[in-house]
Amino acid sequence: MATNGRMSVVEDLVKYLDTSMNKLNRIWTEIGIVDYQRKERAQTAMLHLQNLLEDMVQEEEALKHQITKRIEKYTQEVKSLCSELEIPQFEPCGKLSMLQCEKDLRAKVDSLSGEKQERLKTLKMLKDQDQLLCDAMCLTPYYIPTGSTPSNDQLKALEQHVNSLKTEKEKRFAEFVSKKKQIVELFHEIDRNPQSDFECDVICEEDTTFLLSTENMKSLKVLLTELEEQKEDMQKEVCALWDRITCLWDRLEISEAERSHFRKDKSGIKPALLETLKAEISRCEKLKFDNIQRFVEGMRKEIVEWWDKCFYSREQREQFTSYYNENYTEALLDEHDREVQKLKKYYDGHQHLFESLEKWDSYFRQMIEMERKANDPNRFNNRGGKLLQEEKARKKVLKDLPKIEEDLKETVLKWEAEHGCPFLVEGVALDDFIQRQWTAYEEQKVKEKEQRHKAKARLMEEEMIYGSKPSTPAKKRFLTTPTKTPSKLRKLDDGSCSRISVQLNDTTKTPMSCSKIQHSSVFASPSMRAPMSASKYTPGCKTTRRRSLRGNRKVLTERNMGPPPSALFSHTTVSSHGHSVPATPNDVSMASMGTYQDFESGIQMNSTLTYRRKPPLGI
Repeated sequence: MATNGRMSVVEDLVKYLDTSMNKLNRIWTEIGIVDYQRKERAQTAMLHLQNLLEDMVQEEEALKHQITKRIEKYTQEVKSLCSELEIPQFEPCGKLSMLQCEKDLRAKVDSLSGEKQERLKTLKMLKDQDQLLCDAMCLTPYYIPTGSTPSNDQLKALEQHVNSLKTEKEKRFAEFVSKKKQIVELFHEIDRNPQSDFECDVICEEDTTFLLSTENMKSLKVLLTELEEQKEDMQKEVCALWDRITCLWDRLEISEAERSHFRKDKSGIKPALLETLKAEISRCEKLKFDNIQRFVEGMRKEIVEWWDKCFYSREQREQFTSYYNENYTEALLDEHDREVQKLKKYYDGHQHLFESLEKWDSYFRQMIEMERKANDPNRFNNRGGKLLQEEKARKKVLKDLPKIEEDLKETVLKWEAEHGCPFLVEGVALDDFIQRQWTAYEEQKVKEKEQRHKAKARLMEEEMIYGSKPSTPAKKRFLTTPTKTPSKLRKLDDGSCSRISVQLNDTTKTPMSCSKIQHSSVFASPSMRAPMSASKYTPGCKTTRRRSLRGNRKVLTERNMGPPPSALFSHTTVSSHGHSVPATPNDVSMASMGTYQDFESGIQMNSTLTYRRKPPLGI
């Protein structure tokens, strides 16, 4: 197709040249130009035409050369940009014309140049941010070679680095603000002023001006730790001073009003307070030396308390011989002070063991107390569900006590294994101490049981001598309205007296038949004779009744000491057949003291007196 076009142009050019030459020949004929001149003019026209074509060819050659150079230039630029941007090389299509290739290369160069500028712009922005953050935290900026175009990976890494710096700065700033607040509070609490340039920068300058460098953050932590330790030391010192003052007050027996007056407005840990407390200690120390005896006695009370806390045995306590020294001197006071400090140190070193031991001891004592309440016959007088509460508490103590004892033993065994020495409680090993407590508890139970039996036997003996006490309180018996008229009561009393007299005069009755009368609340004991003051009895007179009882006991004592053993019923038990049987220690007869004649005469006299008046209170 290109050949056809070229032939058509040649044909048009030949046709145009032929037409033009014909026109020139006609003109030349008309003018009358001769043949050799026509030939010269024709040659001149051909030369002009040849020169024109040559010029056109040269111009087109030059254009082609320029296009070729531009293609080469664009190709080099594309290659360079692809290398800088680290992207694959661009390869134009081989079938394209020079102009199309130039166009494609030029468009590619423009695209890559735009991308390069965008990357450089992003790089500048990120580097500026990185520089600011690094300046704020005294860090080294992220390195990217100068004069080069960053790759996408480098820009992404730089962006991540900047974001991490932003996060770190925010974290450090928040940490700085928090620590600064704590530091300012600590400066105020301990009444301290900034002493260094760094402390002034932290306390006095604005938050945004503080350099958040790694060294400054470490120094900030060190400063905060130092202030906290100083505060803790001052708190310990203040607590120790207060403890010392309280101890001195207790030993000097300072009044509570004076203590409260001194404690007023004495809070905090400032140096001024420390000086005040030290001055008070000096004053108390002076009073201590002025009152050494009272002070030593107060320390002795404190030593006893520490002995009890540390479960010291009697032998361990007696080792401190200065406790019994009555020569009150400063040296004696110092010895007591050293003993107190030694006991405190010993208790603090074994505090967790003593706390466990005190817990076991507390539960053990609760168990003993609850057992005592459970055996108390008067516990049923309680109201409001106290018995149920006590029973629940007792079951809980009995359930928890073995667990606590087992935990205590395990704790002590672990401590002994770690320290390689035994833990002594009251001078013996823990197992021996616990076994001794249980043994003492069992022995005490047996002893209390024996005491109850003896008390019951004594009560039975007293009831046989003086008569049993009525179950109804005397006040209620005498203050309530009688259910029968006095005339009926007198008739009843006279009839009862006659019947009882008949029974007492009947000598055929056995002592056992009389024992029912002896244990009532009406008659006196068999061996008791009515004193002379009985006929002068005045109802409601307690003094007369007490004297009567004392007289009865006196007569009883004289008779117990007087008659021979063969005449006393305490050595024999009288049966219903009239035979005497030797009495055992636990046997109690109705006539344990006195003869039958004494018993009979006493019954007659007392029955006459008793049924003519109201029964005395408590008989």
